[in-house]
Amino acid sequence: MKELINPELKKSSVVLLFIVIIFIFIVNMWITFYFNNIKSQYIDGKAAMLSTMVEKFPNLEADLVEATFKVPTKEGIKLGEKIIDNYGYKDNINIMYIDGINEAFKNSKFIFIIIGSTFGGLLILLNYIQYRGIYSRVRNLTRASKEILEENYDVNLYEEKEGDFAKLSYGFKNMRQVLQSQMVDLKKEKEFLVNILSDISHQLKTPLSALIIYNDILSNKKISEDNSEKFLHNSKTQLNRMDWLIKSILKLAKVDARAIEFNMKENSLVNTIYEVIDNVAMMAAENKVNIVFESNMYEETVISNIEEINKKNKNKFMFNYDEKWLGEALINIVKNGVEHSYNGEIHIELEENPINTKIVIRDNGVGISEKDLPNIFKRFYKGGKSESVGIGLSLS
Repeated sequence: MKELINPELKKSSVVLLFIVIIFIFIVNMWITFYFNNIKSQYIDGKAAMLSTMVEKFPNLEADLVEATFKVPTKEGIKLGEKIIDNYGYKDNINIMYIDGINEAFKNSKFIFIIIGSTFGGLLILLNYIQYRGIYSRVRNLTRASKEILEENYDVNLYEEKEGDFAKLSYGFKNMRQVLQSQMVDLKKEKEFLVNILSDISHQLKTPLSALIIYNDILSNKKISEDNSEKFLHNSKTQLNRMDWLIKSILKLAKVDARAIEFNMKENSLVNTIYEVIDNVAMMAAENKVNIVFESNMYEETVISNIEEINKKNKNKFMFNYDEKWLGEALINIVKNGVEHSYNGEIHIELEENPINTKIVIRDNGVGISEKDLPNIFKRFYKGGKSESVGIGLSLS
């Protein structure tokens, strides 16, 4: 009986029950009227018959009245049927030839047609009203679906009552919200794709243009050996830059596509940090940057002691993580600090407490302006005076 939670079914059932009760009441009145009419016709017929018989046999009036209204026996009925059969009055006689009953039959048939037509019309009207409401709601959902397909998500669906239509409307609203969210995400992805292709083209354009110029100079002009070596060195620098940029973009693409399979296993966080320091050591030396690693469990250590410290702290700060990708993220952050801390110092701090373990990286470089802070992790974003590509922190 779970269908009774629907207000449409409740309402139509109540109205139908009301109509049935009225119908039963009216039919009962009609049956009472019909049999009262037959009773009157019956008494009138008996009275007419008695008057005729009493006129002929006035001395038998009392006996005739008693015999007329006496309850007939089976034998009496059979005998009477034989008598009237001799005069052509059989049970298959047409009702229209029986006085009194013919009139009652006509009246009853007319009344029955009126009652049946009235209640049949009411049932048809009830059925029409009920289905009109149902199809009206269906049309609203159809209209709403068309609006949503045309990317009009402001269409309203009001189903405040309980029941299956209310559930359908609620589910439709949820579907609309999901589709709207997906369309917004799809537009963002399209915009992102356009922007990233534009950024990649822009980032590759500069070193590619430089390579074309260097190649043209080396191919078409007579230059000294020193200048030739200089241009070759510059070409190699630009090629290395393009190689790093392409590899970084491929890594970003893997991250965006969620195609990275992390190799999670237990590693030493201390060893990972020293490998990061070793990876950027040459760049740090070129920029005269001193990298210092500190821990609340170990004394300050400078870059020259890496091999010794690795042996000493081989099994310290063991955690379950992907060593390659965590190292990649840390390298990008430290490299960013080295690029902007010429003749300065970078501090890497490993802090452990009962709640968590933190890696804190600080430098004394030029810093980041407040207006650039919200954008430091946006890919290809560069500060006002920066000459970097703007991809390292985004990858991290």
